[in-house]
Amino acid sequence: MDIPKTLAAALDHHNAGRLADADALYRSILDAEPEHADATHLLGVTAFQRGRLDDAGIMVRRAIAIDGGVALYHANLGRVCKAADHPEQAAAALRRALELEPANAQTLSDLGGTLADRGMWKDAVECWRRALDLDPELSEAHYNFGLAMREWGRTEEAAASFHRAVAANPGFANAHLALGLAHQDQGRLDEAARCYRRAIEIDPGDVEALTNLGNVLRAEGRLDEAVGAYRRALTAAPERAEVHSNLGVAPQERGELEAALTSYDRALELNPEDAEAHRNRAQALLLAGRFAEGWEEYEWRWKARHLAARQRHFAEPRWDGSDLDGQTILVHAEQGYGDVIQFVRYAAMVAARGGRVVLECPMPLSELMTGAPGVEKVVAIGAPLPPFDIQVPLLGLPRLFETTADTIPGDVPYLTPDAAAVEKWRAVMGPSDDHRVGIVWQGNPRHRGDRLRSPGLKSLRSLFDTPGIDFYSLQKDDGARQLAELGLTDVVRDHTADFADFSDTAAAILNLDLIIACDTAVAHLAGALARPTWLLLPLAAEWRWLTERDDSPWYPTARLFRQRRLGDWDEVMARVGAALKRQAARLGG
Repeated sequence: MDIPKTLAAALDHHNAGRLADADALYRSILDAEPEHADATHLLGVTAFQRGRLDDAGIMVRRAIAIDGGVALYHANLGRVCKAADHPEQAAAALRRALELEPANAQTLSDLGGTLADRGMWKDAVECWRRALDLDPELSEAHYNFGLAMREWGRTEEAAASFHRAVAANPGFANAHLALGLAHQDQGRLDEAARCYRRAIEIDPGDVEALTNLGNVLRAEGRLDEAVGAYRRALTAAPERAEVHSNLGVAPQERGELEAALTSYDRALELNPEDAEAHRNRAQALLLAGRFAEGWEEYEWRWKARHLAARQRHFAEPRWDGSDLDGQTILVHAEQGYGDVIQFVRYAAMVAARGGRVVLECPMPLSELMTGAPGVEKVVAIGAPLPPFDIQVPLLGLPRLFETTADTIPGDVPYLTPDAAAVEKWRAVMGPSDDHRVGIVWQGNPRHRGDRLRSPGLKSLRSLFDTPGIDFYSLQKDDGARQLAELGLTDVVRDHTADFADFSDTAAAILNLDLIIACDTAVAHLAGALARPTWLLLPLAAEWRWLTERDDSPWYPTARLFRQRRLGDWDEVMARVGAALKRQAARLGG
């Protein structure tokens, strides 16, 4: 046998993807020369390419036993061990390869990936830096470096690395996917969608790209297209629980709760520990008014991605709802300002069970919360906590009190700002013979659903022509700039620059006749103060507003104006404007 000629023919088959033909020729070489290291190694490579990791490891190790001085053998052993989830063995093999060939950029990049798998990100980044010094066009190293930057929250650097990866290798689907994720982190949804579409062009069955494309389309309100992307992902991977969970969110945002619950249930059949599916299911159940099931499911929030890091861990036990017999109980806030305002009403019920309530809440709420019924002491988050015997997260209380839609503690007002502050703001706002209306048009832009829930100032412009109304902005942060940009500073009075915290906002609200607000903390505050509140809601409102009804058992003075079509704020404002004119006319009469 002409072994060199046979080996060359085998390599031609191998490079053309004809692995069975290549295998046959490698084996024929080994029949003639059992200690042929290259044929042994290449037989291991074909086994690796076919996913037969055990066979691959055996053959590559045999090649190393025959000739341990070839760097490529050790490098490929490292790749086999990494694929078999043996990162320590992989790192050892790759390091041996680098001892034999220190300037191999690909091996350095692979070692970085193995170290990252072991959580050794700093060492991994150093490997990738060295690899890129040797080969600035090594797309895989740029990609991995970008993953590290994203892991560290350095989104701009991550995006730049992913850009370099796709520039070096335009057919690198994972790099396009990662670049899309970096753009999504930055809120650049259009660019993220383009990256996901490019990844799908390269690999039409890329489940991650299809799912993330669906998430972007859903965030933009393009629900039919989002459902299409999720269904394509499920065609490629019908057993992927997280895709079923994401698929459920789209019908939920259209108010189709049964369809949403069907998807969540399927996700949980496939993966009973899928915390995101449990959390999504909890919100659908609560939205449907199925509180008993919903509160139980809602406990999964602590394992969901965006809340797991916020979970507090105390040595003191968590309260189970039993009698407290004079124990001091820490009730700690866990989410947004609006949640604290809504659920602090339960402090009085905790006190009625014998607890001395210490409430921990964000600093801007601390003064206002001092007067909340049942609260003995308020501590701002970050300040030292006093001694306590037992603790409970604030949104765990509805479950402990077995709250149903019929037993919501809906007595208002349950918050009362300082009387002197109310008088101060009466003087600041000055006298008026007209109806005073406070407005809020935008929530926290960092909130995941803010694009859907915030109508924006332009949407409210039609209300400002209503005769007999004085409008006051309650929109903090960027509100003054937006009023100026739209030339409304003479139309809407704005004293928000003088609001030190929510106690000032509350005092100002008590000098207003009506609050018109989107779903924000100010809307909750107005409801807790028992002021007439008109709440502007998207088609798929948060679970606390339930479905279809135009009132709220949480806030008896609230009136809900819901979208009838996804994203259509004009129709909502037409109804609000008509109602406002009727009210102004009655008051004028």
